[in-house]
Amino acid sequence: MGKILTVTGLNVYYKVKKPGKAGRERVHILKDISFEMEEGEILGLVGESGSGKSTLAKAILSMVADHEGKIWCKDTHPQMIFQDPFGSLNPAKKVGWILQEPLRNLKRCPAGERYDRAVEMLEKVGLSEKYMVHYPHQLSGGQRQRVCIAAALMLHPGLVLADEPVSALDVTIQRQVLELLLKLKKEMGLSILFISHDLRVVYQLCDRVMIMERGQIVEQQKTEEIYFHPQHEYTKRLLDAAGIRSLT
Repeated sequence: MGKILTVTGLNVYYKVKKPGKAGRERVHILKDISFEMEEGEILGLVGESGSGKSTLAKAILSMVADHEGKIWCKDTHPQMIFQDPFGSLNPAKKVGWILQEPLRNLKRCPAGERYDRAVEMLEKVGLSEKYMVHYPHQLSGGQRQRVCIAAALMLHPGLVLADEPVSALDVTIQRQVLELLLKLKKEMGLSILFISHDLRVVYQLCDRVMIMERGQIVEQQKTEEIYFHPQHEYTKRLLDAAGIRSLT
């Protein structure tokens, strides 16, 4: 096992319209971000809304234009699982079409093989072949998120970025989806950057945790260390706000 992701000195800037001013101002969003991920690891990224978590994910996926620093990823095509399963699925297309689309775009793959691989992936996420002909609106929230996970895994990526993937689901379905992610990690050898504001969910799932505040990583440690021996005051405040008391 080795490194799957290395981020060094990453700075990201956005152009933002300021009230009362002409033009747009260049705003420093991510500030000197550096970290590494091991193959097979689930790394949690925690912070309040607006802290820069999703911007970091976009930078890793090469979706931001104005940035400095280095991002090295062993995986050629890291994939994203989004927070809103309904919004991330094409409402005009059936599940079978959605799952086969990555194979059409990036692989020379005959139609029959594409179909079989889509069915196989559906079964991996706990759905049967009958869902191939369903539209997203015909599925429950949990089923839609399973389809999103299946779509992200169609190209068998090594790295998956999961951006608040269970926050839109009720508690029972959350647990089922988290168990599914753990199962798929073991079966497929996935590395997962798990982005969340929910410290209880992160504790259940992650090997290590990074805490982000105002575009900076203020603390990163093994999960047990973060939760029971936090060093940064911001980390302590997050744990207190979530009703989790550290041992310090």
